[in-house]
Amino acid sequence: MRRITPENWTPADGMNLESNALSIVKVSGNNLVVAGPGAGKTELLAQKAAFLLQTNSCKFPYKILAISFKRDAAYNLKERVQQRCGEELSRRFDSLTFDSFAKQLLDRFKNALPIDFRIKEDYNIIFDERYILDKYYALDTLFYKNNTKDSILKLHNSQFPHFNNCQAEKIRQAVWIDMLNNSSELSFKMIMRLAEYIINTNPKIKKYLQQTYKYIFLDEFQDTTGIQYDLFKSCFLDSQSYFTAVGDDKQRIMLWAGAQNTIFDDFILDTKASRVPLTMNFRCAPRLVKLLNYLTEYLLDKKDFATPSPKWDSEQGECTVFIFENYEEEMKILLQDIKKQIKNDKVEPRNICILVKQQLSKYVGDLIEYFNTNGVSVRDESLYQDLLTEELPLYLINMLYTIFDKNNSKAKQESFAFLSNLHTEFEDHQLLKLESDLSKSVKQIRKKYIKNTINIKEEEIIEIIDQVIELAGEARIKAHFPSYKNEDLFSSLINRVKREIVNNSKQNSLVKALDILIGINTIPIMTIHKSKGLEYHTVIFVGLEDGAFWSFQNQPDEDKCAFFVALSRAKEKVVFTFSKKRKGRYRVESQTIEKIKVLFEELYKSKVVKFEERKLNVEN
Repeated sequence: MRRITPENWTPADGMNLESNALSIVKVSGNNLVVAGPGAGKTELLAQKAAFLLQTNSCKFPYKILAISFKRDAAYNLKERVQQRCGEELSRRFDSLTFDSFAKQLLDRFKNALPIDFRIKEDYNIIFDERYILDKYYALDTLFYKNNTKDSILKLHNSQFPHFNNCQAEKIRQAVWIDMLNNSSELSFKMIMRLAEYIINTNPKIKKYLQQTYKYIFLDEFQDTTGIQYDLFKSCFLDSQSYFTAVGDDKQRIMLWAGAQNTIFDDFILDTKASRVPLTMNFRCAPRLVKLLNYLTEYLLDKKDFATPSPKWDSEQGECTVFIFENYEEEMKILLQDIKKQIKNDKVEPRNICILVKQQLSKYVGDLIEYFNTNGVSVRDESLYQDLLTEELPLYLINMLYTIFDKNNSKAKQESFAFLSNLHTEFEDHQLLKLESDLSKSVKQIRKKYIKNTINIKEEEIIEIIDQVIELAGEARIKAHFPSYKNEDLFSSLINRVKREIVNNSKQNSLVKALDILIGINTIPIMTIHKSKGLEYHTVIFVGLEDGAFWSFQNQPDEDKCAFFVALSRAKEKVVFTFSKKRKGRYRVESQTIEKIKVLFEELYKSKVVKFEERKLNVEN
């Protein structure tokens, strides 16, 4: 591939980057980029990767490592780099979550652990910390009762080496050895500590890692936990690598999950990084930017204001607070509004998002059922987010589209890209043969099953998916994606795709079944935490009430940031709802705004937000 000289390089897709962003793209120092919502933080990293690879500023064979907090963010960044650089160059760009990065290190170098801490090949991952607490309770009930749950977990997840002769350390050592050697079950925090220990005690492995990655990107940096930051420092601090971290302390909503409150200052101190602000908000319409700036100053007590993109008309943007008598009128009126918006304003359902603070089933459980039975498809997106950001399920889905939808050229391109990535050793003529083999396989499967695409049988769907896996080669898939060497994960992803498509195809064509799976024409519903990094034309936040923000008095700063994040997901329109009556666990409960009064007051004072009492219009 022809290299571009640095002076002749321009941003991909004709993107206009603000001057600070363009400077970050082209420099090789350590930088902390602080930017608000819609500033294009992920795009900045994608463009920087494109610059480094296309100009060979990241000299071959060095690679770039991007570490994100969430899986969908890691996938999104990887996809953007592939689009801008092509398959060949993007092979030198690894985009992972902290969890997957740590797991790959552990799986690859686990034999470097001390004998007592060796893990079995087929260990399981646990997600419920209650399991760990139960281990301590079973081992020493008195110790468990004399300590808080948080203190036990803090002890359990602290750094290696951590064993001495005190009683607490002996108990911890016994629990760790039991989990490693007997039950073979680890949490991701334990995996991270083991990976960190391997790096810290094996200079050759550490050197190998630093000679692999010349540039390290850290996305959504404000959410980084202490354990994650320890792993980063163990791997790369004081190396010859260059670091670019991007984040926004106004969107710091993961403190409850262990996010390190001082992470920005710590990073600057540890890496001597420069703090670089970005001011442009490319996402939000001007009136929404005006509201965000007002809340930045008067709600969050900060001064880093944004400037709206010149692409907008100055009066674009709308924010409203709707007040309802009860949750039943709320869902009926919202249904009417959304139907009008889809029909009259031509807003795609997928470009509308319904958010809640938490307890999704409580706040929108009835709404989901009501919408789905009255002509508007909605779903809990959290049930699909992880599946649809995994490479293997996406390959299966794209291959099925390729087979049963001849006009879907994008799916065929994605399928071939997946297969070619499994064969990094192939020359051009071998890739041409691979593409030809793909076309032949598609034609063969299509010929056998095309007559049954409307009423395709369950066993036929399973046969096709098995053939698609065979086409790629199970061994090659596992070799290229280390996480899939975990047989439980590999099998569960395949079985989940099979199950979803089988269920969706019972009354639909196979193509329609695939559309349902990826959420075409379906409004996503999710919590604020799940919406981080996403954007929509319209955001409807259900339940701006004390009941939803029950922890506001204990963590006002974090909940204010969560409110800010919800608002900032919208490009053009935001609706907040308050219902005087809300369905509780056992009865209908009255709602108040006393605890979160400051949110309503600042919305009102901004002079951007409209407040409107809504009554059900039976005629509509």
